[in-house]
Amino acid sequence: MGVGVGDICAGRSAERKRQKNAAAGLVFMIMFLVSAVLSVTCPGMFGAIGAAEVSAAGTVPEFDGWVQDDAGLLSAKEEDALEKECARVSEVHGMGVYIVTTPDFGGGDIKNWQRQIFTGYGLGADCADSGVMLAISMAARDWGLVGFGEAQGAFTTYGRERMGELILDDLSDGEFYDAFTRYVSMADDYLTAYEEGKPYTEDRHYGEGWRIPLIIGISFLLSLTVSLTIVLTWKKSMNTRVRRDGALEYMREGSFHLSNRTDRFLYHTVSRSKRQKESSSGSAGSGMRSDRSGTSGKF
Repeated sequence: MGVGVGDICAGRSAERKRQKNAAAGLVFMIMFLVSAVLSVTCPGMFGAIGAAEVSAAGTVPEFDGWVQDDAGLLSAKEEDALEKECARVSEVHGMGVYIVTTPDFGGGDIKNWQRQIFTGYGLGADCADSGVMLAISMAARDWGLVGFGEAQGAFTTYGRERMGELILDDLSDGEFYDAFTRYVSMADDYLTAYEEGKPYTEDRHYGEGWRIPLIIGISFLLSLTVSLTIVLTWKKSMNTRVRRDGALEYMREGSFHLSNRTDRFLYHTVSRSKRQKESSSGSAGSGMRSDRSGTSGKF
C-alpha cells in the first residue's frame, strides 16, 4: 500500500503541532512553578501588583476615556462634562489630561500607583506618552499629581505643589467636581505657558501676574469714585447750617451749672494676643511629598 505526499505532510504537520503544544505546556508549567515559589518567598511582590490592578477599577480594571470615577464621587452629568473638557484640553495641547478616583489604591505611595496605571493601560499612547494625571483615593484620603513624558516640563515641582494648594480646600470639603474643574483649567494654563516657553516655576508664579494688580487697582478706583460722589452729595444737602468754632457756642447761656466734679475708676481692659508659632515653609510644611515628576498629599 503506497503513502502519498499529502499524507506525509499531514503527518509532519500533526507532529509539529504536538511538539508545540508540549513545549507550551512545559513553559506554562515552569511559569506556574516560578510564580508559586515567588508567592511564598516574596508575598509582598504579587500583593502590591494585585492591589494596584484591583483598586484601579474594581476587580477588572477598564480605564475608558479621560476620566475614571471608580469611587463614585461624580454624577453622570459631572463626569460627562469633565470628560469633554479633558478631551478638549488634551486635543489642543497634544498631551493627555486624566482624572482617576478609587475607593482604595492599596497603600504605599499613590504616585507609584499612578505610574503603574499610566503604563499598564497604555495611557498617553495618542499623545506621545505625555500627559498628567490627578488621582484620588478615598480610603486614607490620598491625592496625587504626576506628570509623564514631555508634560513634566509643564508640571514642575512648584507648579504641582501650587495646584495642590489651590484644589486642596475643595477636596477637603467634598467639592470634588469643583476641584477637578479647577485642575483641568489649571492644566490648560500650565500647558499653554509651557508651549510659550514660560512654564510656571519658583521664578514665575502662577496666578500672580499683571492681572491681579490690575483688578485690584480698578476696584480701588471704582470704590473711591463711588464714595467721593456720595460724600459730595451729602455735603451739598447740608448747606443750610453755619459752622461754629467751638462747642460752647451751641450751648444756651445759663443752661448748664457744674456743682461737683470727681474722678471715679470704673473698670480696666486687658488685651491678649495669641503668640504665633513658627512653622516651616515649603512642601514639608504643607504636608506634600514631591519627587522628580510627581506630588502627593492628604486632603
